Amino acid sequence: MATMVTTQISANPSSLKTFITQYPIRSYFTIAYLGAWIPLAVPVLAQNGLGILPFMVSDIVFVLLFILATLAGPTMGALIVTATTEGRPGLRRFFRRYIQVRYGIVWYLVTLFGIPLIAVLSASVYLGIAPFATAVTNWSAIFTTYLPAVLAMMIIPSLGEQPGWRGFALPRLQKQYGPLPGSLVLGLLHGVWHLPVFLLITGPAAMGPFNPGHFVWNTLMIMTLTVLWTWVFNNARGSIFAAILLHAAFNGAGALIGQWFPAYPASANSLGDYLIIASAILVILVTRGRLSYDKLRAQEDTTV
Repeated sequence: MATMVTTQISANPSSLKTFITQYPIRSYFTIAYLGAWIPLAVPVLAQNGLGILPFMVSDIVFVLLFILATLAGPTMGALIVTATTEGRPGLRRFFRRYIQVRYGIVWYLVTLFGIPLIAVLSASVYLGIAPFATAVTNWSAIFTTYLPAVLAMMIIPSLGEQPGWRGFALPRLQKQYGPLPGSLVLGLLHGVWHLPVFLLITGPAAMGPFNPGHFVWNTLMIMTLTVLWTWVFNNARGSIFAAILLHAAFNGAGALIGQWFPAYPASANSLGDYLIIASAILVILVTRGRLSYDKLRAQEDTTV
């Protein structure tokens, strides 16, 4: 992608601003990738990953580089391209969506409890009714463990990623390709964007040594989740806050499941993935592939 962009820029005498205006989606993904991969190249090339550089990156430095990667990648890409193509009015509209929090209690419930419900259902296949009983008797963990974890995840990494992926890219991809194809394109590019952490063998986010099968499955799951998240995002009428909360709830659910089920069966994790896939298929069928896109379009028509 970067090579293609570089070639077209060098062949075109127009300014960089003109190129971004003509190719906003391509420009966004180029910034999202390069802005994230360049900082993360340090730990990937160090002893944390490929071992080419002769030093180890500490966990603290890695966290700082990870925060920089999300902000300099997806968020910076969204801000640069929005400012270039729409100017200050576009930036004002963009930032207003950060505080667009009124989109219905139902969608808050879906966002916060969709993944925990799938986890409980998965565990119940192997443990019977016990997971439901645990969730009921230990309901306080929602407030003492889960919601604090969600709040933390809203800051890192959701706040750095979702303004770009869903706040900027998704509405444009849906408009250009349609809701379902646009979601799959976004999920694919979002999944591949995670490649550096799959090359790390030590560190807070390390998922290496690199396993092609694991990487492909993770990318497919991100594509599946993107379909579900598009559906919620559209029903939240393009709220960036909703996108940030979605991502944070998904990441924070692990803390709640760990509190409820310390010995959560590994096989239940796999079943949970299949339930997510089944949920995405159901949403596609029920919405006829539209993923409630008309609600997002209605919101866009009132804010132009």
